Amino acid sequence: MKDYRTVRECALALLEFRDRTERELRQKLKEREYSAEEIEETVLFLKEYRYLDDEAYAGRYIRSCAARKSRRQIRADLERKGVSREVIDLQLQEEEVDEDSQIKKLLQKKGYEPGKRLEATEYRRIMGILGRRGFSGEAIRRVMESMREEQEEFF
Repeated sequence: MKDYRTVRECALALLEFRDRTERELRQKLKEREYSAEEIEETVLFLKEYRYLDDEAYAGRYIRSCAARKSRRQIRADLERKGVSREVIDLQLQEEEVDEDSQIKKLLQKKGYEPGKRLEATEYRRIMGILGRRGFSGEAIRRVMESMREEQEEFF
C-alpha cells in the first residue's frame, strides 16, 4: 500500500494531521512500507528541524491532560506512545499536575460527604474508582482528610 509521495512528504502530512512521538511516526511510516533507511533519514531530518521532539510532545501532553488525569495515567500514556522514562520524569517535574483538585472533584461527584462515616464497602468502592484512575491511596486519604477539616472549619 505504498503511496507515491516521498517519505518526507508523508511524514510531514502525518505530523500536520496530529502531533506524534518518534515511535508513533516510525510505526506509521513502516505501515506505509517505506524502507528502514528512508524512515531513519526522515526522522533525523524532522528532529533536526524540530518537527519531531518527544520532549516537547511530552510537555504539551502533560499540560493538556494535567487537569483530568493523574500523574500515573499520564506516565503510562506517554510510555505507551514511546516516550522515554527520563523525558517523562523531566517533564513531570517541570509541569504541575494538580491531583488533589481532581480527587476532590471526583469525590464530590461520587457523593462523598466530608465528616460522614463511610461504610467499609462504600469506602472500598470510592478507593477503587480513584485507584483505577491512577491516584494513590495516600493522596486519596490526604484529600478526604483535608475535605473533612474544611467541613469542620465551617461548623
